[in-house]
Formats: sequence, structure tokens, C-alpha cells
Amino acid sequence: MNKCGFTIAGSTAREVARQPLFYLILCGGAFLICLSFSFTLFAFGEETRMIREMGVSTITICCLCLASLSAADTISKEMEKGTIMTLLSKPVDKNSILLGKFFGILAAVSSVFVMMGILLTISLCVKESLDYDIDFLSSFERVGYSTVFQLLLSFLQVAILCAITVAGSVCLPLLANLSCCIAIYVTGNLINFFQGMFQMNGDMTPWYLMPFFTLFPNFEQFNTFDAGDTPESLSLKYMAQVTIYTMVYITFIIGVTCEIFGKKECR
Repeated sequence: MNKCGFTIAGSTAREVARQPLFYLILCGGAFLICLSFSFTLFAFGEETRMIREMGVSTITICCLCLASLSAADTISKEMEKGTIMTLLSKPVDKNSILLGKFFGILAAVSSVFVMMGILLTISLCVKESLDYDIDFLSSFERVGYSTVFQLLLSFLQVAILCAITVAGSVCLPLLANLSCCIAIYVTGNLINFFQGMFQMNGDMTPWYLMPFFTLFPNFEQFNTFDAGDTPESLSLKYMAQVTIYTMVYITFIIGVTCEIFGKKECR
């Protein structure tokens, strides 16, 4: 990405951050995270795990909505209104525009993710400190490491969803793009279930379904809620493998989108 791409990325991030939607999703997500503490009154020792699961899921869904709505506002509407021609009239190519939009939206979404992630981690550590009468650092060792680990995996999931929303905004209007992204998110979290349905009795997955399982992101590998709460139970090797998978998948999605956007006529 050249200098123009970085300029577009910075401008897009600032544009998204100025929107009321940015603060609405941020405050709404923070409220839901705090509200989740009241849903575990009858969890019988599983309060921390439940709050962490609900909190991480809330952050992921909020970031998905922000990415979809931001992509529609900064790409789809610009293409519909023809304002994108202002950028194309300058010495900047379509690939730089698309990459700039993607990284700008990802930067804005990342800021929301980080703020809500910090709130969730601190809240869990404070709860652990009060429940077991221990200091904050000890509570962070008990629940903080595993929470941060899961948040990092969830961020990789959000990055993939961000790339998908940007790809969808090139061809689809807002509601269609948001619906497709939610469908992909749900399907990606059930991908192992679908594979199991076609692998009963030890049979292999039918060849004609292999493209489906290859193209759809496997979001189940990003969920490690069953991991222990100690640093020893958190695998850096697994994190590296999932990170490489994320980078390859995003590169593929953005690469295909650049080809489509490059051939798309803008008016």
C-alpha cells in the first residue's frame, strides 16, 4: 500500500470515529458487558466463564455491526452517489482506495474492540479480586491471561469479518451486506457441526462440499472458552497457527475484491 493508501486509511478511520454510530455501538457494547454480570446469579461457580463468553461474543457482534455499517457508509454509498470519482480523479488507483478503506475501517473497529476488551478484562479481574479476596495481579493471573488470549483470537475473527464486509460492500447494499455477514458468521461458527453431519459412520466429506468448507471461514477454531485459566494452558503455537490462517484468508478475500473492484465501473 502506497502513501495515498495510508492517507485514505487515516481519513476513513477519522470519518468512522466521527459518526454517532461509533459511540452508540461502543456505549451499547460496554453496557451489555456490564449487564452480563447480572445474568450469572445461578451459574454455581461458572460465573467467570459465562461472563467471559458473553463478553467476548458481545464484543465480536458489536464490531461486526460497526464494520458492516461503516463499510456501507464509506464504500457502498460513495459508489452509489458517485463521490468515489473524486478519489479516482486524483493520482490514486482502485487498489489503494480499497486497501485504504479496509485498513481505515479495521483501525476504527480495533479501537472499539480494544476499549471494550479492556473493560471486560478489568471487570473480570475486579470481580475475581472481590470474590476471593486477592489482589489485582493475582486475579489477573487467574482470569486475565485466558481472557486476553481469547480476546486476541476474537480480534483475528473480527479482522476476517471486516475483510468480508468490505468485500460485500463493493457489490451489495447495506442490508444485503449485513445479512450476508451475519449468515457467514453463524455458518462459520457451525462449520464443524456441518462437517460432522457429512462424516457419519467414518465417511469422508463429499468432494462437492469441499469448496464450501474451504471458502467459509472456520470460526470455531477461534473459540477457546474451554481453555484453562493458567498461562501454561494457553498455546502460543496455536495462536501463531490461527494468525497465519487469518492473514492468508484476509489476503485471499482482499485480493479477490481488488480484482472485482478494479473491473467494476464507477460513475
